[in-house]
Amino acid sequence: MKSILSELYEGNIFPAEQYSPRSEEYRQIHQSHYKHYDNFIETLSKLEPPLDKQFIKIMDEQLDVIPYEFSEMFIDGFRLGARIMIDIFQGNLGIRENESSAK
Repeated sequence: MKSILSELYEGNIFPAEQYSPRSEEYRQIHQSHYKHYDNFIETLSKLEPPLDKQFIKIMDEQLDVIPYEFSEMFIDGFRLGARIMIDIFQGNLGIRENESSAK
């Protein structure tokens, strides 16, 4: 079995494509928002002039930035995890140091 770092380097692990929220709460919220979106698009299409195409274009522009947000969140989370591991390996666990010096 290859290491996770080897798999990541070789492109076999691609977190942005593999991520998918799994909670029931997320699924329900997503369905509700999607229904509101569809209803709003339908309302916009009935206006004169129809605004549905313009709204979809604006929403697509907004959605285009989401991969960048996910990327930065992943990187920040990974860095936080690495800093936690560094603290653990260096023994920088402030609580224990304070407890042992108080005794």
